[in-house]
Amino acid sequence: MGFEPGPSKEGSWMMAQNGLVVAGIDVAKDKVDACIRAVSQRRTFESTAEGRRQLISWLRKHKATKVVMEASGGYEREWAKALREKEITVRIVDPKRVRHFAQSAGRLAKNDAIDADTIGWFAETFGEAPGQACDAEREKLLQIVNARRGLLETETMLANQGEHAVPDVVRKMQARLSKKIALEVAKLDAAIAAMIKATPHFAKLAEIIESVPGLVRGASGPGEIQSSSIDIG
Repeated sequence: MGFEPGPSKEGSWMMAQNGLVVAGIDVAKDKVDACIRAVSQRRTFESTAEGRRQLISWLRKHKATKVVMEASGGYEREWAKALREKEITVRIVDPKRVRHFAQSAGRLAKNDAIDADTIGWFAETFGEAPGQACDAEREKLLQIVNARRGLLETETMLANQGEHAVPDVVRKMQARLSKKIALEVAKLDAAIAAMIKATPHFAKLAEIIESVPGLVRGASGPGEIQSSSIDIG
């Protein structure tokens, strides 16, 4: 059942994982729910600068020095950054691993939501399980790749609309937007290529991806290969 809390000399509840107190954090768009199982504490914080300050203060109050959260569509990034700046260790883990762990323990049904307590329990049980390392350059590159993907999705939407009869003024507007999107995608492709060239571990990753037959099948150019590289990395 994972690590169970036991009383320490200070009278606090400490987990038996190298003397560390770990907090599980469930990240949503507008808030986070935090749980420190070792001291039976739970609290919700708003997704604001003040909310992040309050979370840090709360973690320090309860002597939590390590935080585990799931990758959550990018909403976890600001929280992780704020915590790391205050020298609090952060692990960002794959949500699938947490869900499989909870289901194997009989805690979750298929569609149940994963909560902060479950994330904390996973962290206690698998203290050294791999998580995403802090890599500022990778975060920057991922944001560029995601922006590029958004432009391509808009381009596809415009192309689909162009298959139907529309007034001439609408058709011309769609053509202008498509042209502008193509130019912006080209700029992002150049930025991605420059970052990969300038960052050794990105360049190595791109080389590996491009060497795998069929892995980037259907790529229209270097940008597609680079996007695939980052997604897999």
